[in-house]
Amino acid sequence: MLTTSQLVSLERSLRGKRVLSVYVDGTAKDPAQQRSWRVQLDHSLDDLRSWLAGSARAEREELEHCVRRLEQELASFGANVGSPGWAAFITVDGVHEASSLPVAMPTQGVWSTGACVAPYFRALKELRPVVMVIADSTRADVYRYHLSKLERIETVRAHHTVRAPQHMGDRPRSGFHPGVRGTAGRDEAQRSLLAGTSRMLSEAAERVRQVGGSDAWIVTGGIPEVRERLADKLSAFAADRILTIAIDIHASEAELAKAARAAASTLRNAADAARIAEIVDTAEATGLGALGPAATRAILEQGRVRQLYITHRYLEDHAAEAEVAVRAAIDQGASVEEVTGDAAKQLDTHGGMAARLRYRMEPEATTS
Repeated sequence: MLTTSQLVSLERSLRGKRVLSVYVDGTAKDPAQQRSWRVQLDHSLDDLRSWLAGSARAEREELEHCVRRLEQELASFGANVGSPGWAAFITVDGVHEASSLPVAMPTQGVWSTGACVAPYFRALKELRPVVMVIADSTRADVYRYHLSKLERIETVRAHHTVRAPQHMGDRPRSGFHPGVRGTAGRDEAQRSLLAGTSRMLSEAAERVRQVGGSDAWIVTGGIPEVRERLADKLSAFAADRILTIAIDIHASEAELAKAARAAASTLRNAADAARIAEIVDTAEATGLGALGPAATRAILEQGRVRQLYITHRYLEDHAAEAEVAVRAAIDQGASVEEVTGDAAKQLDTHGGMAARLRYRMEPEATTS
């Protein structure tokens, strides 16, 4: 799978060339439906042939050459794709990229001047890793989840120093009441336990900061009181990307991976919803947002976009316009994101496209 910078480089390198861009949905579970992607892709390729029926023979031969290269890539597939999605970018010069994707894609073939990369941005959201910590009062297991793989990083343990009561194994001193000393011993042991747990959580939080940096989603689980205390410590540097979940400290790695993926989706959707809500609420008031396709296209033409947001519905209904917008965003160094969940629902009510701006356009001075 390509990174964002690799996708941008690929898109720029293929401008001006005829490209067959192919996306495949590999999510079918029913054996009877697993080859449905092949039928859908064949239909899509036939549609391209019909569309080019009146074009120059050279272009039609170019397409067929690319299709043959595509078939070579698909030859290794069995009944299913083996991953949620797959994508390839092919020209007469060769296959420039062909790889599995961690998210479903609508099965389609696109023949265009330049690569069709807008759908690919959905997959790029999966590049953001998840750091998960499962903790109780004595240990914190730190994991990293990335591209459907869970890796145990390390275990941070609590070390308690408990001083044994002086009378244990010795003859009690005159005037000593064992009940009083026993209570004090238990209190000291409890204080040591709490102090050890606190040190452990501080160490675990620092390890999460090192592993996750400034970007990773962070998930805490395990014993309720402990996971909440850990979340409090993590909030000092990651307050807007933490989620505390109910998952047992004895959960299997398969259960942890499933929980990490679900938590990442929850955090992404919440972040998307917050950004879109801010644009909706303040676009006109601050002048730092553009809402709707028309306003967003105007800002893209001015080269002022910092982040471009689009929805899946907009991609489906306005594929060509979406591709033009994405290329314009790439040209001005803007990030591109396909929003999901509640954010997509909200943005679709405004046409399916929005942008955050680099700077406010100052009003033109008027003369009397």
